[in-house]
Amino acid sequence: MKFLTSLALSAAVALTMAPAQAAQTLNAAKSTLGFSFKQMNVPTEGRFKSFAANVSFDPAKPEATKAVFTVDLGSVDVGSADGNTTVRGASFFNIASLPKASFTAKSVKALGGGKFETRGTLSLKGISREVVSQFTASSAGGETTLQGSFPVQRLQFKVGDGAWDDTEAIADLVTVKYKFVLTGK
Repeated sequence: MKFLTSLALSAAVALTMAPAQAAQTLNAAKSTLGFSFKQMNVPTEGRFKSFAANVSFDPAKPEATKAVFTVDLGSVDVGSADGNTTVRGASFFNIASLPKASFTAKSVKALGGGKFETRGTLSLKGISREVVSQFTASSAGGETTLQGSFPVQRLQFKVGDGAWDDTEAIADLVTVKYKFVLTGK
């Protein structure tokens, strides 16, 4: 039963990038939010089908970035019906009580060469922690694409707790990966 954890999101995942001048619109059809982890030492992937963002990002003024990402944890897909049911349950995402995860950017700085780093708060399963993500930003045809990733320790968010906290069966490390396509300036 493949499952994942994360975030993301978070979100929160990551989750997780972007910010700055006037609000931009997330093009959900072109954007992705996924994650990878190891289950029984086998690389496993998952994704979230539903997420939203309120973003204002200007690569020339990254310090002015404003970004909040929200993930519908019930939209998780780990590749099987049984896995999806398990991950939505109380031991993993507990969507009955806590159906959303969020990421709020606190700072963004330029690293050079179209690369940026953001720090912010990932809130998942009632727990909030700082995460750091590096991402690239590129613009073409009126769209800005932010693409990056960040690591999350799933057990810090009690994702896969109880009988699922065995890190030999499911690794603690989850990598949240995102590609957010924004329109507008």
